[in-house]
Amino acid sequence: MDFSGPEAVDFANVQSLNHAFLKCLRRLSCGRHLRQQLAPKIQRLVEGLTDFQIERLASAPFLLLSLRERDDDYWQVLFDDDANGDLLIAVDSGTETGQLAAAGLAFLWALAKRNPYATRLVSGATLNWCEQLAERTMLQLLQKSAGRRDLLQPRFAGNKQFWSKLLGPGLSSERDVRIAAHLAALQTVLTEDPTRRYRAIRAAACSTVVPSLRVADRTDRR
Repeated sequence: MDFSGPEAVDFANVQSLNHAFLKCLRRLSCGRHLRQQLAPKIQRLVEGLTDFQIERLASAPFLLLSLRERDDDYWQVLFDDDANGDLLIAVDSGTETGQLAAAGLAFLWALAKRNPYATRLVSGATLNWCEQLAERTMLQLLQKSAGRRDLLQPRFAGNKQFWSKLLGPGLSSERDVRIAAHLAALQTVLTEDPTRRYRAIRAAACSTVVPSLRVADRTDRR
């Protein structure tokens, strides 16, 4: 496997997706279902985010949105060529959330084909998920995932400490404090599930993520 980290263009895509996701999450209409997955205190903090704070938080070097990359059972259904879909699944009628899910999936699909390791760094996905993702065509993935209300989620929605860190020091006006909080949150993304830890990804993250992040943040003078 190629162990090179994400490139500047990958971080630019992550930031763009994060920005759109946070604006949707804050909005009363399209973000209500997503916010309900967060702790009540975190919901209130999200609702009070300013545009300037959203820009700061969007610069985190990983996707704040999740496509359930570690949920093997969920994706087994979608990856199964014989699956006709779950007729009982809630359908997402929201255009914006559907577009976000499709955009996130398209980004991770393209990245997984080029660099599975980088895909894991920005999404916490397993190697198996990256490989299965890359084996499908983009059309197949979009057809199988279209309309699923349960696909797009806030990353670690149930982890109050994770989001408190992002919505506290992760919004700091001091760049070093903000980046330190984002990198600490990234470590959670890479190590949250002890049954799926990879020593290589943790060791390499220390040497590849930070330099790449500096490249992506050169224009950040806030």
